[in-house]
Amino acid sequence: MKVLVTGGTGYIGSAVSLRLKKAGHDVQALVRNKDKAAALTAAGVKLVQGDLANPAGYAAAAYGVQAIVHCASDPGPQRVELDRKSIQNARELLHGRVGATFIYTSGIWVLGDTAGAVVDETAPTKPAQISAWRPAHEQLTLDLSKEGIRAVVVRPGIVYGGARGGIPAMMFGTAAKQGAAQIVGEGANHWPLVHVDDLSELYVRLVERAPAGSIFHGTDASTRTVREIAEAASRAAGKDGKVNPLPLDKARSALGGPCRRRARSRPEGLQREGAHRAGLAASPRGLRRGSSAALRAVAVGAVARRGQGACFSAGGAMESSRARSPCSATRCE
Repeated sequence: MKVLVTGGTGYIGSAVSLRLKKAGHDVQALVRNKDKAAALTAAGVKLVQGDLANPAGYAAAAYGVQAIVHCASDPGPQRVELDRKSIQNARELLHGRVGATFIYTSGIWVLGDTAGAVVDETAPTKPAQISAWRPAHEQLTLDLSKEGIRAVVVRPGIVYGGARGGIPAMMFGTAAKQGAAQIVGEGANHWPLVHVDDLSELYVRLVERAPAGSIFHGTDASTRTVREIAEAASRAAGKDGKVNPLPLDKARSALGGPCRRRARSRPEGLQREGAHRAGLAASPRGLRRGSSAALRAVAVGAVARRGQGACFSAGGAMESSRARSPCSATRCE
């Protein structure tokens, strides 16, 4: 399948591009700077230089694609508008194409504070302020299914692993530089995790066979608290697990507004069963990634390969079991 991935040099976008190519797809990656895409070029991914703000600049190169995987996220003040336009641009590029597919990247922040409850994709969204705009864009995506486009929303958890390491690697960085991993608040809230390799494998399976109008939570079976993740990162940095909890008022001054919103967001419990039955979940293989050793490996940028296996549940048009999840917000049995 001919696939265009936006955000081709980003943390998720680069992993998805490489995994799609490995799966045999004809992959084009939208990038701003080709100099940062050496790994993609080496793997045979075709580069399309362009910008979300100028869709006309990449429309010609994207002509004929059967699927668009939207992983890009602009960090600037136009982020929300550019994201909305990217969905509209995908609609125009895919309109009338047989087998047209659009995968939209959202995030688990749209769930907000679940207060420890285990939820699946059928749960109503209560987004943290930083993601208050996301549900509307999710719906805009799902509405494309009415126009014959196989539209799917994926909500990744906290992504880790690979050379970049995501948020856990940021914790490693603060520990290495300041002697302790910094977190906002005491860190008793739980963050659903997902390894970047497992997440990219999910994207491949969604591109290939996810039903139109479906939503997927991309998380694994771990139930670590933010403090436990930070402690693992601190140990990996040689700082004996030291953590520096920043009170909200100090965090706002040091880290800016988003820290306040994220500190109050704790999507603790996610139910993960439906996609296994649908054959869309990644297979368990390799090391137990939920272990402290694996988290330490992640913190230093190593690829902690394949833990308990990522579990991906399916909502929307998919069959989804809402009862008896094996994982609670505090432990997994």
